[in-house]
Amino acid sequence: MTLLSPVNGSLVARLRPFVVALKEHQSALDCAAFGWEIRDEDRLDPLCVVSAPVLEILRRLDAATFGPEGMPMPRWVFFDGAELPGAIVGFGADPDALSDRTRELLKVGSDHSGVVPLSMFIAIPTHEPGTWMAHNLASMAPLVRDEKLHGLGGLTKAYGLGVYRARRQIGATQWNSSALSIHARLGPLELLSAWTPAHSEPWTLTYGVDVTEVALLNLARDPAGSVARPKPDFWVDSDDHPAMRALQSRFEAGERFLIVGRPERVGPERLRVPVAQPAE
Repeated sequence: MTLLSPVNGSLVARLRPFVVALKEHQSALDCAAFGWEIRDEDRLDPLCVVSAPVLEILRRLDAATFGPEGMPMPRWVFFDGAELPGAIVGFGADPDALSDRTRELLKVGSDHSGVVPLSMFIAIPTHEPGTWMAHNLASMAPLVRDEKLHGLGGLTKAYGLGVYRARRQIGATQWNSSALSIHARLGPLELLSAWTPAHSEPWTLTYGVDVTEVALLNLARDPAGSVARPKPDFWVDSDDHPAMRALQSRFEAGERFLIVGRPERVGPERLRVPVAQPAE
């Protein structure tokens, strides 16, 4: 794989990657994706007690980034739904390299000597070989701007998909989620559902996207990356639940749709999402 060279090059210089996965699963991963090798001490087995301090900081990272939205994960979900069947890949730093505010938000004690996670991408393998379900993407970048972590979310997801050796990725997110801007950097997202009552938040969409090296570079904000995008045919307002239901009905009737680019913000918690029908 090509070496990653994101526009914010300081990220590569300052951060160290880590992985959380069962030891027997780690051999199936590429722990040197893009030439960025994960140190032995940062390859964590959730079955080992020594991993507990870093896993606890991951829980705090999740609470800091998703707690305000009311969707933090209980500890058992981390273990049962992520660490056992899948893996967690992210970036962190040495404790003494972080600002006081970052250490305070993550409650990093003076006795912590391991990596301090600043981002994570959780994914779970599916029955389809090479297809991974994106479970969670979190980054401290918006909360600690003094750390200059701009682009960390996309970089983490790109590196994680490389570590997972993913050829296709599926995922679920809400129409009003700012993370759609990150996911769409992989290229046009195939809508698999537009209105999803099976989810606790039915205004959730489900998507799939093929994973290529050039798309991963684009996701990581590497100048060598690029993706082709069709023009949108229409826009879906993230507050327009009737439009989502109508789109779901059309999808179930056999029509196909793509999210083709970055959503536009039209309010504090409201987006317009560009949608197109693929060419025949």
